[in-house]
Amino acid sequence: MQFIKSAVAALSFCAVSALSPGLAFAQNDLSNQFNEIIEAARYEQGIATFTQKAQQNPDNSQAKLALGALQFLSALQGLQQDLYRYGAGNTSPNRSLRSILPVFRAPVAPNPTPEPVSYEKTRLILEKFIKQLKAAEATLADVSQPSVKLKVDLLKINLDADKNETIAPHENLGSILSSLSRRSPFSLNDDTTTFPVTFDLADTRWLQGYSNLLMSFSNFMLAFDYENTYDLTFHSIFGANSTSYGTQLKDLGKSEDNRGFGSFATPISFLHSINWKVEHPDHLKATRQNLLKVMQLNYETWELVQQETDDDHEWLPNPNQTSPFQELPVTQQTIDSWLQAVKASEKVLKGEVLIPHMVFEGGINMKSFFETADTFDLVLFITGPNAVEYVEQGPVWNGDFMRTISRPLNRNFGAFAIWFN
Repeated sequence: MQFIKSAVAALSFCAVSALSPGLAFAQNDLSNQFNEIIEAARYEQGIATFTQKAQQNPDNSQAKLALGALQFLSALQGLQQDLYRYGAGNTSPNRSLRSILPVFRAPVAPNPTPEPVSYEKTRLILEKFIKQLKAAEATLADVSQPSVKLKVDLLKINLDADKNETIAPHENLGSILSSLSRRSPFSLNDDTTTFPVTFDLADTRWLQGYSNLLMSFSNFMLAFDYENTYDLTFHSIFGANSTSYGTQLKDLGKSEDNRGFGSFATPISFLHSINWKVEHPDHLKATRQNLLKVMQLNYETWELVQQETDDDHEWLPNPNQTSPFQELPVTQQTIDSWLQAVKASEKVLKGEVLIPHMVFEGGINMKSFFETADTFDLVLFITGPNAVEYVEQGPVWNGDFMRTISRPLNRNFGAFAIWFN
């Protein structure tokens, strides 16, 4: 479910800026154009339109923000279209595998005529996704106008996953929200028909952060040769004909049962098969840089949030503003605890704090891993042989410290993490 929640949070951002009261008509015109595009899911057309507007007036932060948001949503739509093309919606969702492979388990409808898929094509999916997210992140980074704002109804956001230019109910953000567990703090009531939010500069930095977060997963996968893992487990995503093992199961008249132990069989196979050779070290280094960028943008986001004095349908509220989720009130202690967790994670990525290991004294330097690893064997990493070269002496991540700083977030730490990124 993590990808769905992450996608809900990520899809929930779309904004254009307000330049000044004297330009209200122009603002509304751009806003209306933007909302028409996201409702019709015509992202290529929208990107062309707002690229032209931004080029015609480089100081138009509103057009740049709209363009960046459209590029981000277009990346998500492109991912869904690729998954639909190869029949990722034809198998029963394995919740355990979805949490391990969030990008590949984005929800899509069944495709009656899927195209053949392969290991190489899954790599192309990730490469395309990164390229589009990079473009969105670069555009959003160029937005600096402090007063940028737009009111938008999040439940009007659509993604044309089957590329038929017709929006089906399951392609609407509201359907994705409704698919969440009733116990989730992000779930909507049955009678919820609108979700108005006013987005601003802080949310621009937030969306930059989510772009980097999604890129980090894709870069991590692309760093390795995961073909054996593909052959053993990706039939659970793309169907029996997509892998050698899936074909064997089909020939034997067998299928994986997503009930009982069968629901864990593929995730166990996936984890056990992680004995990967690093083929593209630049992607592994990029993973760390993406994650460090997420930390940096968190600091920028919350500095901007805490400077706000209005209370206008906020997406990320400060303690004096209203949270869009009743079950997730944001207090100053919430923000402080979250930023402490961000700081601790940043120190791990920089190698200033080590990850404890079950075998060695000292800990694992994750900066060294991301910058120098040539293999990654998950089991041997946990038991020691594949981790020994990254062992150092120094400050080690303290579980008690993490529990202390996360306590103000109570049992909703995971939900806040998905929301805040």
